[in-house]
Amino acid sequence: MNLRIFLFALIAGFLFSRAGKSQDAASQVPRLVILKIDGLNGGLLYKAMDEIDPATGKSRLPWFSHIFRQNGTIFQNFYTRGISLSAPSWSMLDTGRHGIIRGNVEYDRFTGQVYDYLNFFPFYIGYARSHQVDMPGVEVLDRAGIPLLIDAYPYPQVLQSFQLYQRGVRWDTLTQTLARRFSGKNLYSLIIENPGSLDFSTMFYQQMEHELEEGLKQSQILYLDLYTGAVDHEGHATNDERALFAVIKRIDELAGRIWTGIQNSPYRGNTLFVVVSDHGMNNIPGVLSQGYTLPEFFNSRAGGAHHVITNRHQLSDYKLAGLDPLVRRVTNPSSVSYYLKGKAKEYPTAWLDLDGNERAAVQLRSSDLNKIHILLLQLANPHLPTTLRKAAAACLEATINRHRTAWMRLRADLGEEMEMLALAIARRQPIVDKLPKKRRQWTSEQLRLGENKAALRLGVELTAWKSEHAAYSDYLKHLSALLAFEPDPIHAFHEKIEDLIPPLALGDNNTVADLQHYVVGPAANGLVLDANGRLDESHSFIHLNYFPLLLAQRVRNNPQAALSPYPIDFIDMRLPDGIYSSDVPVAQHAYWLYGGEENQLIILTDQEGRIRVLPVKHLTGESDGTVQYEMSTWRAGLPLHLFEDPALHLPSGVDAASWLSAWHTEREWMNAIHLCRYSNGVIGVTEQLSPVTNNVPGKPGMNPVMLRFERRRRALVQADFHIFAADHWNFNARNFNPGGNHGSFLRISTHSVWMMAGPGIPPHQRIETPYDTLNFASTVLSLVHKTPPMPDKVVPLQPNTVQ
Repeated sequence: MNLRIFLFALIAGFLFSRAGKSQDAASQVPRLVILKIDGLNGGLLYKAMDEIDPATGKSRLPWFSHIFRQNGTIFQNFYTRGISLSAPSWSMLDTGRHGIIRGNVEYDRFTGQVYDYLNFFPFYIGYARSHQVDMPGVEVLDRAGIPLLIDAYPYPQVLQSFQLYQRGVRWDTLTQTLARRFSGKNLYSLIIENPGSLDFSTMFYQQMEHELEEGLKQSQILYLDLYTGAVDHEGHATNDERALFAVIKRIDELAGRIWTGIQNSPYRGNTLFVVVSDHGMNNIPGVLSQGYTLPEFFNSRAGGAHHVITNRHQLSDYKLAGLDPLVRRVTNPSSVSYYLKGKAKEYPTAWLDLDGNERAAVQLRSSDLNKIHILLLQLANPHLPTTLRKAAAACLEATINRHRTAWMRLRADLGEEMEMLALAIARRQPIVDKLPKKRRQWTSEQLRLGENKAALRLGVELTAWKSEHAAYSDYLKHLSALLAFEPDPIHAFHEKIEDLIPPLALGDNNTVADLQHYVVGPAANGLVLDANGRLDESHSFIHLNYFPLLLAQRVRNNPQAALSPYPIDFIDMRLPDGIYSSDVPVAQHAYWLYGGEENQLIILTDQEGRIRVLPVKHLTGESDGTVQYEMSTWRAGLPLHLFEDPALHLPSGVDAASWLSAWHTEREWMNAIHLCRYSNGVIGVTEQLSPVTNNVPGKPGMNPVMLRFERRRRALVQADFHIFAADHWNFNARNFNPGGNHGSFLRISTHSVWMMAGPGIPPHQRIETPYDTLNFASTVLSLVHKTPPMPDKVVPLQPNTVQ
């Protein structure tokens, strides 16, 4: 061999060796593919997978069975953590962290800002105008310093579909869908042959699937997902088993196409394929879901004659107005308002989140703010007798003074936060001003890396800061005016109430005592003095106790024997910390479940994360914010119905009452109750009602004052209380879904889906051990060699064993 041939062979061998190593290195990089199915119930899916199709002799869902039963792992008992709503559930699935988003829509108590997490249309328009780059839920998580699962991958490695927690908009998907829908052939079919035959959403999902299939062929993309809401939509519309199975069958075929694409991809042996759902659906054949209108209840005099805010139009108004896709806040005025007639736009006093259907989150204006408003109106009356004027002025002054210490602290803290926010705005503005404003100003490499979107986020956040600075500063101005106000006991009040009571604001959260003695209006006979010449508040104002009032609601016509005539199951609410201080160790947080005066539970948590449940009765709130109650005994009929549930699984020989009242870890509770009618409701209550500020870590290096501001913003959207519907009832005022609903702690609504196949996943494995939403992201990220957000939540997978 001459020297030239030898050198050529040496170089060629070296190059082939490097190429082989590059291919080996690429094959060792695990790819993650997630099929996200909204609203798919675990029991419904696994039952269909177990059934044999007589025509084929195989599973009725052959692809799911082949991929995950034969070649992967199924989590047989996977549950929604918290309430079974899409926005809270997907937030925990997509982050692997405790939730800071607790509803499908949330309202800021001080400013009236609406966080509408399910409405895509304002986001699309905002993105097109460069006013938004991410869905609202992503913006909230980013501000709180909570990364998404996809953030573990660089931007060029990600192919994300349209979904609730979506970064950016893939305009190509919309463009291609519109091109397909409105091609010459399709336009002819649409206009001439069969109007309405073309379903845009179907074509949209077909385009997303096509892009996923193309993405699987590209070696640089390591994260791909596909989101579908088809099951959720069908489940709300019908409880017909054949119709539901038809949708699941189509998704089974979709999973097959994805699996086939994976086998033909550059990462054939190194792709983790995951299927997950956010919650189940309360579908029972033969039982129609029935609706109860909470807005009408709160509008009525019996319910407080509130002007009610919802994020969607009610069914009665769902005509042309209901077609507006940009609506975020709808005012439902009361025609029988006690003292705010004609003021519905300025002073709505009840704000409702009805999405999710089986539960409603309720925010009421501070009872004392109502009282202050009523007293100001009374003092403005020039004909008010002198004795009543003096008593009303004294009552108003006492009411303000009762809050003075807390309001002065709020003014100081929020004022400091506004100063820091103003400084952040001043620092950010020149940075944003220097950024390119047009897409053509970015290089192709910058666009590939997503630098234009990162820059746009800076501008979007800046705009939000400016809006928040104006809104919270305005609230502080009103608060300062109220603190400085001195009621005149002699002369009529001539100032503007709007200068003291901020419009579109609810003020502080209500306590138990507030809600048990909630002021809704002046008494029919006006103000009344007591024997000492002071204002007799019990006879001067109309008070409501919302807890027994709501539980007593009964429908006049109930055509279904399977449904209770009482549409409300129970109410839950967070209690003040330290209410059970006689216990050792001292409980850290406490939560109250109200199912009637005699039927109540208190759920306690301690600093170690353990949980204890106590039966109580006659819980009452005190004026200082504390509560009093009587201990009760475990029996049938209490909220969550744990004591009488035949599926309650306790150690042999253990007394149920003793066990339920003792401290246990979350794992012990899950093992004991997950098969019960309310599944993991005990844990769900603690997740849903826990102090949200504890879950806001903030961005790395974040200024402490700005972090406090972010935590305050999250606290301000928390509800006063939640109302849970009785089985097969729902509160969806827009459209009372006849099929099924979700949002409760019922097992049928919380039982979700989690299946995996790929490297590191044991085949033929069905895991019986119960897990919940928090286990998902940490386990998946660990499997693809990424850092799990909660390492203690990683599920250890052992081959060929049933866990």
